[in-house]
Amino acid sequence: MKFYKLDNIKKIFYELSSFKIFILSFLICLLFYFLEGVIGIDRFYHPDSTHYLSKYKTYQLNSILNLKDLTSAGYYILAQIFNYNYFLLILLNFVFYALTNVLIYEKIFKKYFNVLNYTKLIILFYILFLDPYRLHLACHILKETFLIFFLIMIILSNIKIVKLLFIPFLELFRGNSWIYILIFLNFSHIKKIMTTKNIYIISILFILIIIIIYLLHHNFYDLTKIAYDYIINKIQWLDNKTMPIRPYDQVYQFKDFNFPVGFILKNILWPILMVSGLFIFFVSSSLFKFLGIIILLNNLLIYVITKKTFINLGLIIVLVLISAYTSSFTSMFRYSYIAIYSTVIYFLFNLSLKYNDK
Repeated sequence: MKFYKLDNIKKIFYELSSFKIFILSFLICLLFYFLEGVIGIDRFYHPDSTHYLSKYKTYQLNSILNLKDLTSAGYYILAQIFNYNYFLLILLNFVFYALTNVLIYEKIFKKYFNVLNYTKLIILFYILFLDPYRLHLACHILKETFLIFFLIMIILSNIKIVKLLFIPFLELFRGNSWIYILIFLNFSHIKKIMTTKNIYIISILFILIIIIIYLLHHNFYDLTKIAYDYIINKIQWLDNKTMPIRPYDQVYQFKDFNFPVGFILKNILWPILMVSGLFIFFVSSSLFKFLGIIILLNNLLIYVITKKTFINLGLIIVLVLISAYTSSFTSMFRYSYIAIYSTVIYFLFNLSLKYNDK
């Protein structure tokens, strides 16, 4: 009788329409929103939430049509369209959270119905739809829910033109967000590219470029020095960059080490702490420790389901770049979460489980 009921529940869940998944996801957001209020999380816990409602930037039609002014303008324009109304913007977050879930349900969750047992399907449902931090982001005036939607569209769409069209949307909402596309990179891609023939071609092209530069600029040494100084100055600017740091964020920044040793150590260790969740040992906030436990738990749960890790070369590169850009680990976490969640979706979308686990 028990198994009969479970089979019925599974059948009902498999046959849910996109509209029902949308409504269910919307209600989950609404419930989580009230839960955050009950436990006392400030609606403006993130300074950006206040910032986006402050009319910091306003746009006229002519400025919107100017492509140079559009980088990172997306959420400011949305806030302006909705007249900086807090509740309308929150509801818009809920809508895009729900739309993202509809895509994931159709393309990924249903794919595993005849492969995973009941327990593992519940685990998968949690990973895909109930991640607390993703819900937290959706319940605040932040752009991350939109960025996740754009990335999921790029990952799950079967139409190449749609994939290409959503890349500019990433830049529209956050400058340099194109780096998230690097999550598609893995070692197998490198092996395909780095064939003997391609290595020869790349080497020849590199030599030709050096020769051309030398012919155009006879003082090749000075040109090289200018390029080197520019790169070093840019890295030092990143190393000296400051961001607001929460009192409970005690993750070591390696500022006591001379440049570039401190910069290198930070960009090796921060990505490891981030993707593993081990930063829990360096923060004092119980909520932030909870997020670290979730990261660690998600790694374990994905391995339980697939017997593989979702971490790939592209994700590591993205985390290193985010580490180089940020100077507080709380900022590192928020920017990195988008890459980690999207990599999980990419991993599960492309994974083939051959066994029937019932």
